[in-house]
Amino acid sequence: MRKEISDFGFRISDSARRFALVAAMALTTIPPAPIQFPRDHGAHPEAAIEWWYYTGHLEAPGGKAYGFQLTFFRARDLHLAHFAWTDVSRGKFLYDEKTHLGLPGIAGASTAGLDVTNEDWSVREEKGAVLLTAGRRDLGDLALTLTPSKPPVLHGGDGLSKKGPGENEYSRYVSITRFAAAGTLSRAGSVTRLSGTAWFDHEWGPGALPAGATGWDWFALQLSDGSELMLYRLRLAGGAASPFSAGTFVPASGPPRAMAWSDVTLAPRSTWTSPRSKATYPAVWSLSVRSLGLETTITPLVSDQELVTEKSTGVTYWEGACRVEGTKAGRPIGGRAYVELTGYAGRDVPGSLPP
Repeated sequence: MRKEISDFGFRISDSARRFALVAAMALTTIPPAPIQFPRDHGAHPEAAIEWWYYTGHLEAPGGKAYGFQLTFFRARDLHLAHFAWTDVSRGKFLYDEKTHLGLPGIAGASTAGLDVTNEDWSVREEKGAVLLTAGRRDLGDLALTLTPSKPPVLHGGDGLSKKGPGENEYSRYVSITRFAAAGTLSRAGSVTRLSGTAWFDHEWGPGALPAGATGWDWFALQLSDGSELMLYRLRLAGGAASPFSAGTFVPASGPPRAMAWSDVTLAPRSTWTSPRSKATYPAVWSLSVRSLGLETTITPLVSDQELVTEKSTGVTYWEGACRVEGTKAGRPIGGRAYVELTGYAGRDVPGSLPP
């Protein structure tokens, strides 16, 4: 069905330009109303662009390791979704995508709280936990229960994350930086039990990026001392960081605090070139945060974790499970991370018009 539906005179398969155009046509300035839960885990129809992002690290009995990503996008009445699975022990990466207009029983998002679906992929909140389902034919069906270990984090000033100086260059940005994850992967009568951790990002807003922005590098670290760190670098032409690049540190206990990019040093240590898009991505990073005494190396668990999403958003990007090693205040520290890299393939990024 997703190939037959049309919207604004475009076929669903014309995804890259339509996704950007829908966002641009719908730019709306949203008053910075206070964020309230559970309502603001739900959809915001007044926002041009919205996404719900789940990533996580899972293990099976015997120690096999996996990573997953499940993302739901909404651009007005257009609903898109990406699901990716990293099999670390086999060095394999699989992904799939869906595109639909918002129609009952097919795709949609509740405005009352967290309840988002696209065909048989879904996330919904039930009794304080998140129930997540996704899958693909050659992988099986993933079903997870995510139990939050920490309360929601509001990035920026009260959840207002500025991406540039313009009135529409912002998003409302909320995360839950650590869940305990438990569930199963089922295929052809075989059931593998899984456990691990997960991370949730939810952003909504006008969808505009500042002039000159070419993409972003986003890092979500879950460190072994119970703390978390979110950082994003908005890249300008030439690779320099926009002054609106920023982040948030969430200690093991206590309130989160904003991180200025001037406190951060980020440098690639190697690269990886995609055999499909021919894009060259940073592949290993040195990341330090002076105020935390944090010095880390972030290494992808599988080199090829690139998504080429021509049937949905049209964005080609790298999103993958990584390992964290280093020191904090002079003591050894480890951890897990998910990293997202956009703009390296010369493709559109959500909220920007193609050239």
